[in-house]
Amino acid sequence: MDPLHSIIITLFLFILTFFNPGANLFIVVQTTLSSGKKAGLTCGYGVVLGNAIYSGLGLFGLVTLMAEFGSLFSLIKILGGLYLLYYAVSVFNNKTQLNLSTENTMESFPSGVYFRRGLISDLSNPQTVLFFMSIFSTTISPSTPLWTKLVIWMGIVIASLIWRIILCQTFSLTSVRRTYSRVHKVVGKGVGLILGGLATRLIYQGVSELVVKNHHSRFYDHVQAITI
Repeated sequence: MDPLHSIIITLFLFILTFFNPGANLFIVVQTTLSSGKKAGLTCGYGVVLGNAIYSGLGLFGLVTLMAEFGSLFSLIKILGGLYLLYYAVSVFNNKTQLNLSTENTMESFPSGVYFRRGLISDLSNPQTVLFFMSIFSTTISPSTPLWTKLVIWMGIVIASLIWRIILCQTFSLTSVRRTYSRVHKVVGKGVGLILGGLATRLIYQGVSELVVKNHHSRFYDHVQAITI
């Protein structure tokens, strides 16, 4: 596959993932609706950084090194899942009234809180890097030039950034936020349940993987002892 086709197809496949609702989308949208555009954008920047990290790992083959430390993937899932679960509970139990003038007031949290929220949301699912690898395995070959990989990586980061800006611009519109202000408690509970489900799934996967790895390790040690 020539470099131009590799770039176009890779970015097209990545952009398609924007329409598959996940924790990142719900967190950015909910943050924008509840705290305003600036907070939503800051949260989105955290997600973009996470995409940049994981796409870079997948694109430049560093995932092969990470694969040797499988327990790290599982631990990241558990810790990330716990954070998402904490956030899901706080969203579900939120009883404060929405202030439509958020854009003109002091933020209730430092911007670092929103940025960290988005970054942790993205990094909490290390399978993202494997997803990127699955895309790259069909569009990139060992002979693909370095400049092509760099263009693909930059394209992924820019596309991710543009998508978050579009989300924040859309859900920060006064009409949208006014509608949300009337139903935000119900929506908050729905988002909390969805994020809680995603968090529980991550924690379950992480714990299950650690248990399986530990079981296999003990079984291998037992076999080795018998052999000796």
